[in-house]
Amino acid sequence: MSGSQSRTPLVDAWERARARELRPMQIPGHKYRYRRDGQRLDGQRLDGEGSIPGFALLAQLIGDDIALQGGMDDNALSGGFLPVAEQLWAAAVGATHARFLVGGSSQGNLGMVPAVVADGQRIAIDRSSHRSVLGGLVIAGAQPVWVQPTIHPEFGIPLGVDVSALSALDDLRGLLVTTPSYVGTLANTAALAHACHSRGLPLLVDQAWGAHLGFRPGAGAIGQGADVSVTSVHKTLMGYSQTAVVTMHSDLIDLAALDRCLDLVATTSPSGTLLASIDATRAVLVEAGSTLWERVFSLADQMRAALRQEPGVVVLDEQELGQPCDPLKVTVWLPRTGAFGPAVAELLRAAGIGLEAADTDTLVLTISPADSADDVQAATSAVRAAIDANRATPRPPVPTEVWQVVPEVALTPRSAFMAPRRRLRLVDAVGEVSAEQFCPYPPGVPLLAPGERVTQEIVEAIASASRVGRVAYCSDPTTQTIEVVAS
Repeated sequence: MSGSQSRTPLVDAWERARARELRPMQIPGHKYRYRRDGQRLDGQRLDGEGSIPGFALLAQLIGDDIALQGGMDDNALSGGFLPVAEQLWAAAVGATHARFLVGGSSQGNLGMVPAVVADGQRIAIDRSSHRSVLGGLVIAGAQPVWVQPTIHPEFGIPLGVDVSALSALDDLRGLLVTTPSYVGTLANTAALAHACHSRGLPLLVDQAWGAHLGFRPGAGAIGQGADVSVTSVHKTLMGYSQTAVVTMHSDLIDLAALDRCLDLVATTSPSGTLLASIDATRAVLVEAGSTLWERVFSLADQMRAALRQEPGVVVLDEQELGQPCDPLKVTVWLPRTGAFGPAVAELLRAAGIGLEAADTDTLVLTISPADSADDVQAATSAVRAAIDANRATPRPPVPTEVWQVVPEVALTPRSAFMAPRRRLRLVDAVGEVSAEQFCPYPPGVPLLAPGERVTQEIVEAIASASRVGRVAYCSDPTTQTIEVVAS
């Protein structure tokens, strides 16, 4: 590791704060007085005189929680640990600017969109994008021009936005794409960046599932020419849940505007512990270098090869699709086995093996640097056994509805979100304009968004999705009713 990249300013500040006997008269309310071993910093047992019932339980949960402000640093953040750590991350992934987030990649999308597009302006957006992009549109008041990703004709999965989709579009402020996709396919980011920049437009990339790509030369969105990228540190790397980073390398985006918009959706009391986990993750990855990735990618390749031996199983990777795919995603296609994804997932969950996603046709598994050879081998054996236990007559595929939707936009998401509403039965709402969103989760991609016309096809798609799994973020969890814009 280079001298500068060996530094861990946030981790060092966290360790210093953890070692001190802090007795603050400010937030957080737990006052750092309880460790996970059930003792106060001054050595008093939690079950001693005057202790509050339940503190021993809380100690297991909050023993490592240290705030950035008033914990690791003073109230004025005069130590400057955070911006130094952010600049180290930016340098490690080839960016010029980075911001650490504790609200996940959702927070990054909420801030990234209004940084480049304003009220009434148009931005092209990949329709396989996460629901949080809609939140960014609501904040901005912008008009989405939805761009359909190429869909594989047999497997029904998104392959990414093709550069040709931009040729007929005009009057845009930028393009936002999601890559890697939830199922692991990678768009041609370099080609998209070139096409955008030739028109003077910035390329925004939701790379939530590909934080690891930034640590491989030329593989990440920024390395391929994107102007801004959002990555989740907790998805395929080792950061705390909710941790993410926004990185930027651009002459087309106002840095001050990006910072303002990220601050707008940020907490004023960030956990220093969460932030330090981002710092530590960067240091570990840079120190481990290519040796780490060769081991992890090899494990993922071994899982794919073993699953491919299972009769009827199709592994949707670069070998099968003929295009680049995320090396840490293992996506399995089931129709030729006759098995149904949710039934396979239920067996695996009972065995302690959670899947990233399971719809009727596909299983999605995520490998990370924390996985060992034994972990991967055990999971592979369990997946094969669960598929065998659910085998049936090969069946026609049932593609996931969210990848098939072609929306009819009637109002901007902000206009519909803020409009007066009335509630109808969903089956009676055909022709109305939705004031809310319906998102099968996972993957958290909307079937129906605020401002879009309700069609019979959408009603049927929502019903189908709700039979397979959870449809989230709508006001009626049963999906039987909908809030529409009151006319």
